[in-house]
Amino acid sequence: MRKKLLFIALAVLVSGVSYSQNANSDEPEFNHWSIDAGIGLTKPYRNMAPGYGTATPDFLVGELGARYMFNEFVGIKAGFGYNNFQEKDGLMDFTTKQYQFNLQGVFGLGRLLHFETWTQTFNLLAHAGFGVGTLDYDNTSDADKVGTALVGFTGMVKLSDRVSLNIDGTTGYNARQNKTFDGRASKGAEPLVFNTTVGISYYLGKNETHADWYVRGDEYAALLDSRIAALEEQIQKSRAEDAKKVQEGDDKLNTRVDELDSKVDGMNKEDIDVIEQLINEGYVNIFFDFNSSKIDKGATDAINVLRTYMKKNPGVNVNLVGYADEKGPEDYNKNLSTKRAEAVADVLVKAGIEKSRLNTEGRGEDTSVDEGSPNARQLARRVTFSIR
Repeated sequence: MRKKLLFIALAVLVSGVSYSQNANSDEPEFNHWSIDAGIGLTKPYRNMAPGYGTATPDFLVGELGARYMFNEFVGIKAGFGYNNFQEKDGLMDFTTKQYQFNLQGVFGLGRLLHFETWTQTFNLLAHAGFGVGTLDYDNTSDADKVGTALVGFTGMVKLSDRVSLNIDGTTGYNARQNKTFDGRASKGAEPLVFNTTVGISYYLGKNETHADWYVRGDEYAALLDSRIAALEEQIQKSRAEDAKKVQEGDDKLNTRVDELDSKVDGMNKEDIDVIEQLINEGYVNIFFDFNSSKIDKGATDAINVLRTYMKKNPGVNVNLVGYADEKGPEDYNKNLSTKRAEAVADVLVKAGIEKSRLNTEGRGEDTSVDEGSPNARQLARRVTFSIR
């Protein structure tokens, strides 16, 4: 753990300084400086003498610093930190204070990850570096002089062009710490400290915005163009797939109608009379899904019954009456029932029945079924036929 923290802190600090040296001299107009402050909770990790301990978490930790961003992506900050460690209720009393000055490299992760494409309010910084300071124990004047490796992340919420709300989480490793955090024994486990703070960043400078929130116009436009192009490609692909599915559905429906059409000539007068009776007594219906006027492929048999009858009896006309269940506004259901009747009529016309022989009507809600029963409502969503 110690080696990892030291490596990360060194890598980020060196990278930040190196990146700044290669920054473009023709830099855009944004503010570079900010004052960062925060207060919150702290927790020393394990390194305590027997009988001693702190609350989880403990209060308090305070931070104050100045930050300079070379550009939107990289910066450096210098700060002062204060930790106050005290006993947990029920454990032995102690008070230890840690004072620290630190220097850290900063990376604008929000800009590196293009947060600006989906938000202008949130940002994320990563920071790491080193600090020097002291641990002052209440039982001795012999303070520990320590070096600290720091690694952390800062979430930011933009409140205005001058102020941001910050929530920071930082882990510190104290090198050369000789005693436990309570000061009562020699150091045992690795002396780690976890800090969480809430605070603000106040931006300095004459420009309108700070590097934390600056977006380069040309890069932003190019990024949006690429995103738009990708979306347009997806839309075109989706449209092509939908068109293919519609065509396949039409082909299947036409094939089914052709198959049923071949059976018409084989029906006799007795069959026709039976069909007429079924139609007039309401045994032949087309049912629909909820809030839909689309005819299911399973309904072609029922439609063909009516089509067969009309083919054998060219002198008769038919009423197509649509219904809806009672879910939803009454006016909407009235319109939906009409669309259902018209959808059935459209299939019949395409199957060779003259449009003049069909009369469509939407009667709206069928109140004869139990509105609270899903199965009963399914029976209400239908088109019925009557011969005229």
